[in-house]
Amino acid sequence: MEQTIRGLKLTLLVLYSPQDTSVRIENAAQSYQAAWHPKSFISLYGADHLLIDKRDSLHAGDMITHWSKRYISF
Repeated sequence: MEQTIRGLKLTLLVLYSPQDTSVRIENAAQSYQAAWHPKSFISLYGADHLLIDKRDSLHAGDMITHWSKRYISF
């Protein structure tokens, strides 16, 4: 995965929750470290991996929307 991300040479946004039981923080950190700048890491404290709670999914969506406006031309 690390080599693939490094090879992309694209802007990357990593979303991670410390409560995620599916993905370990080390995996999210590896992805972040492998990426080229610009890159961002957003912590979704309290959220589960699937964003089951509607508030968590809306918050993640808002973060993706605001972040993407900076880096993606529409």
